[in-house]
Amino acid sequence: MVEELAELLGGVVACSRPMVESNIFDSKHQIGLSGKTVKPKLIITLGISGTIQFTAGMNGSECIIAINSDPEAQIFDVANYGIVGDMYQIVPRLIEMLKEGE
Repeated sequence: MVEELAELLGGVVACSRPMVESNIFDSKHQIGLSGKTVKPKLIITLGISGTIQFTAGMNGSECIIAINSDPEAQIFDVANYGIVGDMYQIVPRLIEMLKEGE
């Protein structure tokens, strides 16, 4: 679902260090102090806690949208917009809205 959302928005999927350490993504997709620095117009973070290591790699983004189930997650301190909730419910709805042109 994350890849579908990225495709609909004309973007790419990146990840945090724990995703690389869990062998879910290759390190070339990692954002953060030990990864790449990115400055996209829009970045949507899903389940990112917002540790300084990650945020340092994406802090130059024009618009940061954070989706996290933890209302106290540090990512909300740097996000322009925050959504507290389950990404597995929110992302499919975003995809649906994009497909419908909403």
